[in-house]
Amino acid sequence: MTRGEGPEPAHGGAVPGFSAALAEELLPDFIAEARERLEHLEELLLRTQTETVAARPVLLDEVKRELHTLKGNAGLMGFTSLQASAHQMEDMVGGLEPAQPAVGPILGGIDHFRSALARLTGEAGHATAPQPAGEATGAEAAAPAAPGGIEKLGGGVRIPFAALDSLVNLLAEVVVVRNRLGDALARTAPLRSREHDEQGRWREVDDAHERLDATLDQLQQQVLRLRMVPLHSLFRQLSRIVHDTSVQEGKQVRLAVEGADTTLDKALLELASESLGHLVRNAVIHGIEPPEERRRAGKDASGMVRLAARATSREVCIDVEDDGRGVQSAALRAAAERAGLRPDPGADALELLFLPGLSTRGQADIAAGRGIGLSAVKEAVARQGGVIQVAFAEGRGSLFRLRLPLNASITRALLVSADGEDYALPLRAVLESSRLQPGELHEINGAGALRWRGRVLAALDLGCVFSTAERRRRDGYALILEDGDNTRAVVVDRILGIREIVVKALDPLVAALPGVAASTLLGDGRAVLILDPASLCSMSPILGATP
Repeated sequence: MTRGEGPEPAHGGAVPGFSAALAEELLPDFIAEARERLEHLEELLLRTQTETVAARPVLLDEVKRELHTLKGNAGLMGFTSLQASAHQMEDMVGGLEPAQPAVGPILGGIDHFRSALARLTGEAGHATAPQPAGEATGAEAAAPAAPGGIEKLGGGVRIPFAALDSLVNLLAEVVVVRNRLGDALARTAPLRSREHDEQGRWREVDDAHERLDATLDQLQQQVLRLRMVPLHSLFRQLSRIVHDTSVQEGKQVRLAVEGADTTLDKALLELASESLGHLVRNAVIHGIEPPEERRRAGKDASGMVRLAARATSREVCIDVEDDGRGVQSAALRAAAERAGLRPDPGADALELLFLPGLSTRGQADIAAGRGIGLSAVKEAVARQGGVIQVAFAEGRGSLFRLRLPLNASITRALLVSADGEDYALPLRAVLESSRLQPGELHEINGAGALRWRGRVLAALDLGCVFSTAERRRRDGYALILEDGDNTRAVVVDRILGIREIVVKALDPLVAALPGVAASTLLGDGRAVLILDPASLCSMSPILGATP
């Protein structure tokens, strides 16, 4: 690459004031700082679209300062094309009208600068861009660091996520061994009664095991906390998506953000990014009306998309809400008929919404339109043990709620057994369990049913689900599961207890098995299936023969 065509490699060519070795050493720091400044610039530019006219000159002045620093740093490193790019953006900012700043071209310049940084990283001798790092405190996602390195900070260190992933994998193995030790001690309990333990040695073993268990629990919480990253950067990306999509659609859309400090397991961040990207695009394209349509409906010409996150003791909830036209049932049903999908006549709007291949948009384009987005979102979220909920009011707006587990690697599960087969059920989905009493199970229109707290719930026999039983059992235990607005009873033979399990992805050949989300290893080395509460709650209760 020649000068003027793109960024020059730091190790080749003259860099004013630096030796090639020093320039190479400074390159990761330059890239990290440049990316941070680009994110800040993007945030400032997007704020000029929503802040008052009086506040915009202050924001634009800060944009100029950031660009000036970016230009100076690029010049210091000898990257003349990047320096020229920053200078060009400076000139564009100087020509903006505070009353109505058109920031689209400058945002395009930021995208170009990012692409140049990515190419620069490869040319400087790294196979890929540096791994993003996480603060040792888990407080926020850090800027890129040198590959495989640990960067010292004032109050801690930045550790590459690859190192944290290795640590979590080792922790997962420790959990398996811990479970194996607990099972072994439980099996030896009859052999170490008091009369066989006169010197109290087995009591010492039990005490040591309890202390080890408690210590490992604390270690697990601390290590997993390191992988938690805040949603700041993701929300900034979504803000850009809202801006670009609204410009493309000719609509006026404001974005309100709440809970950007909420943290999420890094392993789930990619899923959240893709899913929320679909949802905010859909909100702008399908939800928010054009300005003239909003005025006719008595609304403000500018629509609102609200992005809000919060964490509970069990999960992270992320809402995408808009004040647009809401889900239009008639339009969905008409689109389904045009697509030849033939939905159930009794299907409601929410069932239609997630049908694959269904779109109310006339033709596909770069932003949306082939009807696979929401279906793909639902399937991807379910694979990670999460759920997506929808609420809407026609003419007033829609709410999509993404509910994701706190952690993607290690979770608490209820072990159950049916027909001699053991299964793990994520504990967060279990509301209650109880031993079945004679006559509690009923049949209504060929489906199993159970009366629970004044309600009649559909009852699913787990043996019938996996074809290990030909007839529904009449005794055993009932597990009450909740998935969003759905509540379902699942009948099993036995409840084996609560365990912390390591979640293992399924082989692609069996990944689509209904009712199954993943697999895990028990302490005795046996592999068992992790059940998918969402899939179980959506299954037909008619499974199995009449008892």
